[in-house]
Amino acid sequence: MNKIIIRIIASVAVLAIIIYLVFPSVLSSEKENANENQAPAQSNTKISIDAQVVKFETFENDIVLTGSLLANESVQLASEISGKIDNIYFEEGEYVKEGKLLVKTNVADLEANLQRLKFTAQLNAETEKRQKQLLEKEAISKEEYDIAFTNLKTTQAEMDALQAEIDKSRIRAPFSGYIGLRYVSEGSYITPTSQIASLYNVDPIKVEFSVPSRYSGLVKKGSKITFTSEAENKDREATVYAIEPQIDPVTRTLSARAQAPNPNNTLIPGQFIRINLSLENRENAILIPTTAIMPKADGHTVFIIKEGKAHLQDVQLGARTANRVEILKGVNQGDTVAIAGVPQLKDRAEIDIKKLEK
Repeated sequence: MNKIIIRIIASVAVLAIIIYLVFPSVLSSEKENANENQAPAQSNTKISIDAQVVKFETFENDIVLTGSLLANESVQLASEISGKIDNIYFEEGEYVKEGKLLVKTNVADLEANLQRLKFTAQLNAETEKRQKQLLEKEAISKEEYDIAFTNLKTTQAEMDALQAEIDKSRIRAPFSGYIGLRYVSEGSYITPTSQIASLYNVDPIKVEFSVPSRYSGLVKKGSKITFTSEAENKDREATVYAIEPQIDPVTRTLSARAQAPNPNNTLIPGQFIRINLSLENRENAILIPTTAIMPKADGHTVFIIKEGKAHLQDVQLGARTANRVEILKGVNQGDTVAIAGVPQLKDRAEIDIKKLEK
């Protein structure tokens, strides 16, 4: 059995040697043909990309912030003393001028006391006058005159205090503006905590917003901002008039306020707004899509297309926008930069431009 196996193995080995010696040129030619067929396929492979021709632009470096509108002046109307409302002299939504009488409460008892004090003051004034004449004639002592003079001044002081209490019963508009909704009626008993109505002055209107601390140096008194309210689709301009003197330690933002004209009262306090804050504008800036940028350990690179090949180029980045980035160094006007298909590229790879933006 073992002799048969040995003979078979020997026969196979001899046959293999004969084939190798007789057909070596055939095998080698087939191998060469296979290599020749593969080589052109590799050399003809090109990577498809999109590219853009770089040109100078005006770079408007803006940031978008959120804020809210505030009334120029606002107050909750309330009484300084308790009492029953006798009269209401305004309508809801009415425009009132500064000093207009709005509400009057019942102070009949105070007015009666004031009238009594007026008569007492008149009597004390006549007494003081007679005592002064007698003092000049040395008919009375200085002490007797001082008593009459003190009685007169005390009565006058009591009248002034009573008049001040009566004035508190009359609520007047502290500034010109629009009355809001009314929460009381004539005959209601009110206290200093009772809400009567609100008064608003909305022309000009205030714009309140916060700026990230890294941009705090760019916001100054007199700076211009543009904003859009949620109720209208148009830009308005406001002027910064006040800035908080410190950065908020929690939010790391700087609070500021601006004023904008509102002659038609179309802007309403409390509205949410979007603010466009212009940081700086630069002429002759180079901007390319962020998709063109490839990060590396010590910076960033782009691929510049020259003579049908992609050439790796180090670049220095500047400011960013939502989808573009400023190139400070490494790319010149007129260069063609790969902007799509970039992750597939290698230095000096052959490329096929599918779309070229100029």
